[in-house]
Amino acid sequence: MVSWSALGRSFGINLLKNHVKTPYTIQNTTFSTSNILKAGHGKVFAIQPSRWQYHKFKDMLHFYVMVGLIPVTAIIFYTNVFIGPAQLTPIPEGCTPKHWEYHRHPITRFIARYIHNSPQQEYEKFCHFIDEEAQKAKIRALEKEIVRKMAERHDYQAYYYRPLLNKYLRLNKQTGQEMYDRMGDNYEE
Repeated sequence: MVSWSALGRSFGINLLKNHVKTPYTIQNTTFSTSNILKAGHGKVFAIQPSRWQYHKFKDMLHFYVMVGLIPVTAIIFYTNVFIGPAQLTPIPEGCTPKHWEYHRHPITRFIARYIHNSPQQEYEKFCHFIDEEAQKAKIRALEKEIVRKMAERHDYQAYYYRPLLNKYLRLNKQTGQEMYDRMGDNYEE
């Protein structure tokens, strides 16, 4: 759309400006473009690209910033003015504090309690990841040892090996035995 507006602006209006004083004669009739421009009392509606998308973007940005900014500002203001930071007190006997109770600010406590995982859970996830990687390293070392032994003993090469499941091996053996029983040793084509 913008390109058509630009083409119309660059070609159409410039043609009118260049030929304002030149009348056109077609079959003994004279046409002049000067009357077209003078009819609007010198005011010309300039053809320009639409700014609708820009204005729509500004409106949506303003709307969503206000939808997010006003409630967040109100919550932060209420929390800081009416609740305030936590006071440091001794831990009572037999009470084990939760992990979010170590934070001073109420918003930080809320985030630590409901959004982030506990440090113990993060530690256990990390330990699980380390254990998985250690098991993978053991498997890789075992595979290297197998390849080394195969090369040392001149066994068949690793890429010829295809593992078979016992089920398919039994089925294949049973089918071969049935064919042997039917045809015997003298099978000819």
